[in-house]
Amino acid sequence: MFKKITVLGMLFISTIMLAACDSSNVFEYIIDSSYDGWITLGTSADYPPYEWPMNVEGKQTIVGIDIEIAKEIAKAAKKNLKVINKGFDFLLEDLVSGKVDFVISAMTPTEERAQIVDFSKNYYAASQSILIKSSNAELYTTFESLNVNTVKIGAQLGSIQADLAEEFENAQKQFIQAIPDLVMRLQDGQINALILETAVADSYIRNQAGLMIAPIAIGDSEDGTAVAVQKGNQELLTLINSVIDELIESGRMDEIVAAMVLLNS
Repeated sequence: MFKKITVLGMLFISTIMLAACDSSNVFEYIIDSSYDGWITLGTSADYPPYEWPMNVEGKQTIVGIDIEIAKEIAKAAKKNLKVINKGFDFLLEDLVSGKVDFVISAMTPTEERAQIVDFSKNYYAASQSILIKSSNAELYTTFESLNVNTVKIGAQLGSIQADLAEEFENAQKQFIQAIPDLVMRLQDGQINALILETAVADSYIRNQAGLMIAPIAIGDSEDGTAVAVQKGNQELLTLINSVIDELIESGRMDEIVAAMVLLNS
């Protein structure tokens, strides 16, 4: 618990205060009281260690790797940060319609998505894993063992993991918005396997007993996560890319990832 408090204190050093909001899905971070106006992030806060809800000093807020990156982007833009938390499959719709300025939500920049929004360079190299119950360790060891019509595979609606689930042509699929609901279905036996980004799968394994990663390779090892902006917003995209470069080159990105993994452990 001491480690969690210490990490939280370090990460919120750049945020003077969490401002009160009318909506339970909107969170405001005062980066600098001298900044004029807001830059708005869209995210889906059910994906630790990228983003998840947490009570901080008596206030409900959103924490995670993506939130820390968004703070750095806001600082570079000399704006305070507003975060709108929505279902993952609504994020790009909100971006296209102008409800948010950018989206960070462990999002893979696929060709289909790139037709409607522009993506930054990757800020994190992602890999994919299949989460199963430990009691099924000997049952699900190969692609073929999951690719049968008696198996139910879950993934987040609208995600790259949902696309990967379609590779199991013979298996049944369940796609829903909330990752915690999918994990609960896995634990309850409503689904047999759940496709998650590896860092997220690891987070659930650390925090919930009886889960493990199946020894089955899936996805492209070169997949990454990137920031999405409105099509043609080159000014913001250039700023975001410069922030990503600085975070990676300085080693700050590694520090953020390590701290958020520890915070969620």
